[in-house]
Amino acid sequence: MKMTIVIDSEDTQGIDAALKIARLMHVKYVGTAAAHKESFGKIEFIKMLRKFMRESVKHMNDPEDNQVKDIGDIHNLRNAKRFADRIFRGER
Repeated sequence: MKMTIVIDSEDTQGIDAALKIARLMHVKYVGTAAAHKESFGKIEFIKMLRKFMRESVKHMNDPEDNQVKDIGDIHNLRNAKRFADRIFRGER
């Protein structure tokens, strides 16, 4: 079975209904009601922030690495996304 759900961003009840349908389909065809959600506590979050900062400085100090070219690149979206993608893929 194939289904297309069209979501109107101004119809909050429709968005809620679409989510319910998607969850029902997930349970029926995938077999579990729980979706994966990355979660961690405050201490682990602080450790991840420190790891992000260490890696950013390491990239900045490596002349052959162009991910972080100078101090202004450390906080940019691309650098943060790169780190977040690795965390959410389980590459801690």
